[in-house]
Amino acid sequence: MRIMSFIILPLLLFIMSFFTDSPHGKDFKISCSDCHSTKGWAIDKEILSFDHKTTLFPLSGQHKTVDCKTCHTSLVFSEAKTDCFSCHADLHNQTLGSDCNNCHTPDSWLVSNVTEIHQQSRFPLLGVHTMAECQQCHKSESLYRFDVLGVECFDCHKDNYLSTTLPNHASANFSKECTECHYIYAYEWGGAGFNHSFFPLTGGHDNVDCSRCHINGNYSNISQECYSCHADDYNSATNPIHKGSCFPTNCTTCHTTNPGWSPVNFGNHDTQYFPITKGKHSGIQCNECHTNAGSCNIFSCIDCHEHNKSDMDKEHDDEGGYSYNSLSCYGCHPAGRAED
Repeated sequence: MRIMSFIILPLLLFIMSFFTDSPHGKDFKISCSDCHSTKGWAIDKEILSFDHKTTLFPLSGQHKTVDCKTCHTSLVFSEAKTDCFSCHADLHNQTLGSDCNNCHTPDSWLVSNVTEIHQQSRFPLLGVHTMAECQQCHKSESLYRFDVLGVECFDCHKDNYLSTTLPNHASANFSKECTECHYIYAYEWGGAGFNHSFFPLTGGHDNVDCSRCHINGNYSNISQECYSCHADDYNSATNPIHKGSCFPTNCTTCHTTNPGWSPVNFGNHDTQYFPITKGKHSGIQCNECHTNAGSCNIFSCIDCHEHNKSDMDKEHDDEGGYSYNSLSCYGCHPAGRAED
């Protein structure tokens, strides 16, 4: 009878085990033999065949080396959460959303592509902003908070705007949209970093001190006419004399912004008056024709062609109204060609 009890009792326990709930939950479908052996209930790593890829949370990166109990705090494995915050404290205090995968990978908490990630935000990093430290804009005591910031220039550069005195932005009521004057790709606010496209600073205007044009700190209502700055140059010119003559006060009619007022371009002289950049008169100097330096309206042809007067008289003896003087020459030869 005693022998029968030793046989029946284990058999009864075995049969009862089929009707006992699994410690892993009612819906647990994995065979016990995938993890356990007859050695005991501890997981037998020698026979362990369970593949975590078959779950909703495949293990990758550092998750491969984490002890199972770290995430599975109970034996009911289905109770384990798959979202990051269930296991990881949010050091950013919800300032970057709830999905760690937006910036981090399971391989490391270090973020190597901050700029690339930032390009998907409301404020893509361009120019010198790509080199700025995060904390320069996202200021916080913990250095981990990245609260939403304003995306207008003035939101970050208010102090720069208010402290600038040359020129004084606040008193001059300059635009608070910095990019209207400053290049986002420049490494400094002034010099090459200043956008002066409304009046390009080229040639002789390059590197000129601002105060040369903006007298007494006046940065508004500045005339862009050449004469407003170059009146002294215009009035003192002697070869040829500009003042009182027919030269326009718009310097760009003949000059470029190259230093020294040269080379001089008299291209309009060809189309409006007389060709001097091509043909037989190419390269002629102003005073060779305009013998009176005080007026460009006065010109002379016979000063150069005087030695041909007798020949010209003979050649034109059948031309009615012929007269050997400059106005007559120009009247018949407006392009300076004999065939005219």
